[in-house]
Amino acid sequence: MIVKHSKLDINEISSAQFSGRDIRDKNLLKLQTYNKQLLKKVYQLQNLVEVSYRLNSVLDEEQIIHTYLLNLFGLLSTRSVVILSAKSPYSDKFTPIYYQGIGKAHAETLTVGRTDPIFRLLQLHHHCLVLNKHAYLAKKSKFLNQVANLECQLLTPLVHRDHRFGLVIIGNKHNNKPYSLAEIDIFTTLTNFLAVALSNARIYKEMERISLTDPLTGLFNRRYFDNYLDTEIARAKRFEHPLSLVMLDVDHFKNYNDQLGHLNGDHLLVSLAEVLTLTVRRSDIVARYGGEEFCIILPEIARDGALVFSERLRNTISAHPFRKREVQPDGHVSISIGTATYPDDAQASNDLVEKADKAMYQAKNNGRNRVAVFD
Repeated sequence: MIVKHSKLDINEISSAQFSGRDIRDKNLLKLQTYNKQLLKKVYQLQNLVEVSYRLNSVLDEEQIIHTYLLNLFGLLSTRSVVILSAKSPYSDKFTPIYYQGIGKAHAETLTVGRTDPIFRLLQLHHHCLVLNKHAYLAKKSKFLNQVANLECQLLTPLVHRDHRFGLVIIGNKHNNKPYSLAEIDIFTTLTNFLAVALSNARIYKEMERISLTDPLTGLFNRRYFDNYLDTEIARAKRFEHPLSLVMLDVDHFKNYNDQLGHLNGDHLLVSLAEVLTLTVRRSDIVARYGGEEFCIILPEIARDGALVFSERLRNTISAHPFRKREVQPDGHVSISIGTATYPDDAQASNDLVEKADKAMYQAKNNGRNRVAVFD
């Protein structure tokens, strides 16, 4: 009997040992799986930190979007993406500024207004809408219906400091599997990084524009003009091309101001700047030099060409229906123009400006509303 019991005890102990080993193996397997998941999350976080650094270390919009898309496609394996944003701060619509995996005609159907109800829906769904989970919404929204027709699945807004300035939409994955919660988090986090980077780039661009442009007319200011003229003369020397400078002044501008007030005088300068911008070539540079004086840089234009351009400009200004032009002595707004050319008249930018200025005053002294070429 004793031997019998001892054998039974040994069997029970052996069974218990195997049971304990199985539990340990299962726990070890769970621990290893959990470890892998943690390592994957750490790796993803490291990637996101690096992406954030890269996005915020550049100020060029194209480069920012390229970096964003590179990581978006790499991490989520999405088939398509459309980025909507306003083309100007005053636009009331968000239109596609970049799209991939979708044709141009289809992408352009995704234009949406700043106040579209879609943004309220996004706010209600924690700033990310998953269409395959909320298919019923596509029937209530024309915009979401278009998104669904293009087989797009995720939408999230571009928002920074409570300022909404766009929307990002991505399509299905290449394997057609639904996006996991972790992938949705990655998408929203990446897009938040994009929003911050784009916002910073646009603020910098606006600051740069303000520093280089005249606040009244929107033309380049004298600082930009001086730098650009130096650059263009250096280029003209290198390639042995001519360059002409046109300086112009509004005739009897003081009379216009005295008769109508400075606000109307400002309006006249703004209107004149618009006419100048429409008259020049794309390669020409128009700047407000000071007061009612303007300069135009004409790259690769010799003396005769500058004279032809100036006469055409003078006639255009004289015939233009500026507001309340009848108060001027001749019943219309006119300009006096002086031109000087590199290398015929001057070799340096300062000399060229001085010669064009002298020619302009010669035009004024000879009766105004005329062109004088420096001689």
